[in-house]
Amino acid sequence: MKLTKQFISEIENSFGADSKLVLKAINFADKKHKGTLRDDGTPYITHPLKVAEFVKKFKVSKNASMLYMAAVLHDTLEDTYTSYRELCETFSEEVASIVMELSTAKFAPLWISGGEGGKAEYLAKKMEHMTNYALYIKLCDRLHNLTTLGGCSKEKQQRTINDTRIILDYLKVARKLTASQARVAAEIEEVLSELNKKG
Repeated sequence: MKLTKQFISEIENSFGADSKLVLKAINFADKKHKGTLRDDGTPYITHPLKVAEFVKKFKVSKNASMLYMAAVLHDTLEDTYTSYRELCETFSEEVASIVMELSTAKFAPLWISGGEGGKAEYLAKKMEHMTNYALYIKLCDRLHNLTTLGGCSKEKQQRTINDTRIILDYLKVARKLTASQARVAAEIEEVLSELNKKG
């Protein structure tokens, strides 16, 4: 993926001294996801980049560059040949730890695949115990997945909608959301409402 001058300029303006490391994370994720497509046929890298954009949009933080990098890299441990050690050495232990939190354990699909809502319940309970940063990114991830359902089968669309409802309802009871998490959750609620209207 070739980054435009405008995009690079936006990164430099947003992250200043950290911009080189942020751009390194983007190029790293792009190489790791190379050749992988989303359900709508777009390169997979478009997903973590959009999640990172949401992360920057809904929260102002002194750790903005760390959050952005973790968002860009959030699927590398789970979906590519990337190790925790590699993320620590290339970026930082803080970034790697957040990415680890956002990754589904390799053994998990063996026991969450069975039963209605099994995966949603697993994710909801996992999200309940995430750090605030990881939960915030996970909600941004869920928001982008909801807004790009067009390329998915009807069955997957409905499953994603149902799973999201289960997760949000669980989190409302299980933990108090931060202001930034609540903003993303409210945005998700709006998207769910629009999707339900469309039927």
